[in-house]
Amino acid sequence: MQCVSCNAELIPGKRFCAQCGAESARRCPNCGATVQARFRFCPDCGAGLDGSEPPANRLAEHIPDELAQKLRAAPRPALEERKLVTVLFCDLVGSTAIAERLDAEEYRDLLEQYMALAFREIYAVEGIVNTLAGDGLMALFGAPIAHEDAPHRAVRAALAIRDALAAFNATPAAGGLELQVRIGIHTGPVIVGTVGNDLKMDYTAVGDTTNLAARLQATARPGTILISHATHRLVRDAFLAELAGPFTVKGKREPVVAYEIRGASAATSPMAIAEARGMTPLVGRSVELSQLTTCFERAREGLAQVVAVVGDAGSGKSRLIYEFKQRVAGEPVAYFEARCSALGQSIPYAPMIDMLRQHFGLASGETAHSACGRIVARLAELDGASETLHPHLCRLLAVHDAGPAGVPPEEQRQETFEAVAKLVFLTSQRHPVVMILEDLHWMDDASREMIALAMARMHSARVTLIVSHRPDYQPTWRSTAALTHLNLRPLTDDDIRAIMRTVAGGRLPTALEARILAKAEGNPFFTEEITRTLVEDGFLLRGDGHIRLTRPVDEVGIPDTVHELIGARLDRLDPETKRVAQVAAVFGRQFHRVQLTELLAGEGIDVARQLERLELRGIVHRKHVLSPDEYRFGESLVQEVAYEALLLKERRQLHERIGVLLERDGSDRDPARIALLAHHFSRGDDRRKAIAALLRAAHNAEALPSYSAAVAFYRQAWELADPALTESGGADDDLKHAVLDATLGLVRIAVLYGPSHHDDVERAAERGRALAAELGNVEALAGLCAYHGMALMSGARERFAEGIALAEEGLAIAQRAHLELVATSISRGLAWSYLLDGQFELARRTIDWVVQDLEVRGQRELQTDVYFGARWVREGVRYGADDLDGAAESARETYELAPTAGNRTAQSGSAATLAQVYFERTDYAEAVRWADRSLEIAQLIGSIAGIRTAAAVALAARLELGEPANAAAYADAIEEGLAQGGTLPLNSRLVIEALLAVGEVARARRVAEIASGRGGGRLREVAIAAALGDVMLRLGAAHWVETERWYAQALAVGQAIGARSSEVAALLGLAELAIARDDRETARRHLAVALGHCRELGLRRFQARAERLLSDIADEAKQLA
Repeated sequence: MQCVSCNAELIPGKRFCAQCGAESARRCPNCGATVQARFRFCPDCGAGLDGSEPPANRLAEHIPDELAQKLRAAPRPALEERKLVTVLFCDLVGSTAIAERLDAEEYRDLLEQYMALAFREIYAVEGIVNTLAGDGLMALFGAPIAHEDAPHRAVRAALAIRDALAAFNATPAAGGLELQVRIGIHTGPVIVGTVGNDLKMDYTAVGDTTNLAARLQATARPGTILISHATHRLVRDAFLAELAGPFTVKGKREPVVAYEIRGASAATSPMAIAEARGMTPLVGRSVELSQLTTCFERAREGLAQVVAVVGDAGSGKSRLIYEFKQRVAGEPVAYFEARCSALGQSIPYAPMIDMLRQHFGLASGETAHSACGRIVARLAELDGASETLHPHLCRLLAVHDAGPAGVPPEEQRQETFEAVAKLVFLTSQRHPVVMILEDLHWMDDASREMIALAMARMHSARVTLIVSHRPDYQPTWRSTAALTHLNLRPLTDDDIRAIMRTVAGGRLPTALEARILAKAEGNPFFTEEITRTLVEDGFLLRGDGHIRLTRPVDEVGIPDTVHELIGARLDRLDPETKRVAQVAAVFGRQFHRVQLTELLAGEGIDVARQLERLELRGIVHRKHVLSPDEYRFGESLVQEVAYEALLLKERRQLHERIGVLLERDGSDRDPARIALLAHHFSRGDDRRKAIAALLRAAHNAEALPSYSAAVAFYRQAWELADPALTESGGADDDLKHAVLDATLGLVRIAVLYGPSHHDDVERAAERGRALAAELGNVEALAGLCAYHGMALMSGARERFAEGIALAEEGLAIAQRAHLELVATSISRGLAWSYLLDGQFELARRTIDWVVQDLEVRGQRELQTDVYFGARWVREGVRYGADDLDGAAESARETYELAPTAGNRTAQSGSAATLAQVYFERTDYAEAVRWADRSLEIAQLIGSIAGIRTAAAVALAARLELGEPANAAAYADAIEEGLAQGGTLPLNSRLVIEALLAVGEVARARRVAEIASGRGGGRLREVAIAAALGDVMLRLGAAHWVETERWYAQALAVGQAIGARSSEVAALLGLAELAIARDDRETARRHLAVALGHCRELGLRRFQARAERLLSDIADEAKQLA
């Protein structure tokens, strides 16, 4: 070996070059990388560095011909792609010591026998040995041959290697040695290329996929198998495993959790595994189950039936058959059952042999003599069947060669078919027979012929043949029996919710349920796996009888179990067909054929033809008949998996090219196209183009309005642009202005309409103010000061005064610069802030001046957003100051004016104000009508502030009317609004009232405590204190002292600022507390004061409550008298 630095010959066994002093190293024969002499595998490409024999030759010579043919026939990706695979590392323990004990030739022979043994077990389950290094090897499962159960195959291979080695140790060939292996297995992403002539998969590891598998192998004890947490999650129901570790692994920050495989579990079939894990309720399949039962009843009367259960992977085919068996469990039925598998597809009659072994009760490893005895005994139950059937069945089951000499193979084959058919027929004369063959799409050709013959013979037998298969499989047999197709359609949303709630252990947040519904699209397996993964990955937090989401909904991904299933489905496509699907996936769920064709120009692919093939496979379909050029992926998860297979670099390039296509071909004013441009350019490499597209989309969404979309676009633009300010070389003025535009939009939308998080907004506002000052943009600086102040006022309560001061600073900046409209707009926000602090007169004067000033400037006629926003604040100020008549009058006018301006925000806000007024006046029907209208618009435009207010009134009013209400959905909307968009006086009092009315005491307390932490401003403090008093009162006598403290605080602050409706709320609470304490005199005193305020202000709801309490006291006094 030569030194890589000076090419001098290295001294064997020495660490450094004697000529130049460089550390001994060598070059990888596969990729040319420099590697240390002690390495056995190249860390850059994974190739083995043992040069004793060319690895390609050793790999190829052990591959069975049948597997070699499969490898050559397997679709080869046109380009490198990302795949989820399972990696197995296996290493012989103590090989150095063994080599020292044996002659070199003996050691080589022993090593060859060990390798042949390992290869045999890996290839038996269609794994591929990718790399060899001395006595170690690496194998891949799931590439290049697509499998839906790659992790299971890897673990089966590992167990088989270990068992085969134990058997080998007992033979003379082992020479008395006790050979053992260490095996490590991990499932994760890799980049795979094409299969070369040597049938070896070229690959490059992504992240630590192969590294972790290798580390687990090195960590494993001799004779053991360690699997990663990722692999364990995929195979845990099929294998017995014990927690091992955690282990400290080089290159990993956190200790690694691993599991030691002990063996296969007793549960082998999907339904046995589901039973062991705990099944969800059967939903949405009652019609199909009844049809299946009806078919059985007909067969029982002598009319043979064939039932084909057809559905996509995960649609519930096995579950339906399982439930049918449960339903007829009390019937005298003879079962012939088998499940076809991809692994057994190359074995003739595999499912039929399995079916007959189960029927005759033959155990694995049973002697031929014992097996023959069982078969004879079972056949003896059938009249005269033993002599004619026994030889053929024994031959099929390979118990012994019972075939007569000289009979041609084809004739023996036909006789065997007839024997199986006769066995089923004779059995049906004693009992009704149910034959079940699941996953027919994996059935071998010989078994298909046997089933076809059976179907032709069974027209008068009491036989029900139930088969299941996927939609893209088309059986070709003819049946003389009645044939019924049960096509399993996607489940309804209600059915899917029932499944996810069973798995999660309760109702999930509304937004999360909507996300799962969109991803699962009616597939029960996908639903279970997505929900179970969320639970196990810590996305969900249980407490107070509720389940909360701990991370953003957008982070909900595709579980590996689902990814593996869909990935295998895509891998079975021809390379060109798969390429078309992957590139189409970059467009999104929907795409146009012409644009896709242009994107694939130069690759020599007939796109139209490949789209036809994708249609036949059910992967895409035409959007509708009248638009033949528009296509849509059948399932969103298929689109996601196809997209994720592309390399990151190619994704960026394709997004960039799609953006250019859309820019060239579409209308400049189409909102959908503007949003798509932002989507694609933001995922490309051109940052400036991405920022420009995102800002344009944000402005457009804000104008629509769609505030949730607007804030998302502004945030993306800010996150792309802001880091440029601190990068080496800095940013030019254009980029700085873009950052400022994104910052101002993000902060403005978040503060006014609520769909964001305060911490991000505050950080953006601080940086934006500094940037505006640097650029000399006084208007932006004034606006950012004001919005920053408002953000502080909706955050921590102790920063409320700081927030007002900052907003007033923004006003002063605008006034000094003579930015009159900006100053007016900031004054509008300040009026609301003064209201929150209970400065009613100042708030009223300020907002009245703002509205008047805007009208003088012609803003009413122009119907500007600033004007409508000022009207909404005026209505809020009047409502907060207990001027219900004034609030209602202004709100009605606003509601009528807003549609002519297309201002849905003002419409929603004015409808919410009217709902609140009607609620306080006990006109609950009108309150519901206006609240529903407000909620409808607010949800449409993504106004969190509008949603929380309208939801609170809608729920509370429906409860007062005794109408049915989806309390959980309303409560979710309210809580989300409080968490994301600050708090308002109404939200902290009426919301708690509504939650308590539906028994949500724990949630009411949590919401009140959240509001308390962010309830700056004296009016908000009053409302929150009264709400906390209501909660504590409901918690019982143990909390009465705390209850009194909160009500007293609310009363004191309410009296100090003149908030009389809040004062009434506190007085009513104190009266109820006094009644609970049996202090009726104190209760009367509080109620008398409260009634006076109610009559003066027209607070009919509080008045009715006070009168009811007084009546209860009087009735009780009469009873005591």
